[in-house]
Amino acid sequence: MISNTTLLHKRLTPYYFLTPALIVLVLVILYPVFSNLVMSLHKVKLMKGGGDEFIGLANYAKLLGSRTFVKSVGSSVRFTLLSLPIAFILGLTLALIFNEIKKYRPVFTAFLLVPWAIAPVVTGYMWRWLFHDSFGLVNYFLLQLGLIDENIIWLAQPDTAMAAVIVANIWRFMPYITIMLLAGLQGISTELYEAAHVDGANVLQRFWYVTLAQLRHVIGVVFLFATIWMVNDFALIFIMTEGGPAKATQVVPITIYQIAFEHLKLGRGAAAALILLLFLLAMSIIFIRVVFKDRRRGNEA
Repeated sequence: MISNTTLLHKRLTPYYFLTPALIVLVLVILYPVFSNLVMSLHKVKLMKGGGDEFIGLANYAKLLGSRTFVKSVGSSVRFTLLSLPIAFILGLTLALIFNEIKKYRPVFTAFLLVPWAIAPVVTGYMWRWLFHDSFGLVNYFLLQLGLIDENIIWLAQPDTAMAAVIVANIWRFMPYITIMLLAGLQGISTELYEAAHVDGANVLQRFWYVTLAQLRHVIGVVFLFATIWMVNDFALIFIMTEGGPAKATQVVPITIYQIAFEHLKLGRGAAAALILLLFLLAMSIIFIRVVFKDRRRGNEA
């Protein structure tokens, strides 16, 4: 007969194996978040011998009342909302094309991954050069095609600067979206298309009711991760414009950097970072509940 101690040991065995992962989770994620929370409630003094002053929620109040911070939130929203739909449409189009190509698909896929594999800093410098007003290739080709009469100073004007960083961001994220959607397309059974064709569905109906319906969870994951990465984007925009001109491209991560490391207000910078973290966490929870609602209902049934 098995003793209670042995049964308890068997039940706890899986948790023993999880312990190293839990320790790493606490050290890498939870501890920095907790430290950030504590710092956000203080006025951090960098001078030697100066103790940090507890000021409660004053950092959060000043941030929410700051026109610069609020404007940077709007810039992040605009940057993401304009980048993601275009990148998704282009990525879906390429995924549909590559799904029909059998022979050279690995070659095309390898070339497609190049923008995604390049470091954001390198991408930023590359696109900064392409959009250079004097010798950039963008102005050169537009002049050759007769679309413009003189060079455009892309990165020195608010509207064109935002357009430039959006184009660079689309170029960088489109491969990720394409690869994810291509993997989803390859998992759709051809029998579904055949059944829809027998039922009289045309090409658009098969695309809507079969392709997109089967890809809905993949699309949800793509939108979630792409949104998180775009909202957190720092290196690409900072290298191209440093948040300018006139703070037109100053997104939230750049504002956090300036508050914490240029103005040396570490407590307020920590508060801004925590606000961004809580926003992304809340968005992720809501998004997952909405996108995967039907799967949860299926499991409950």
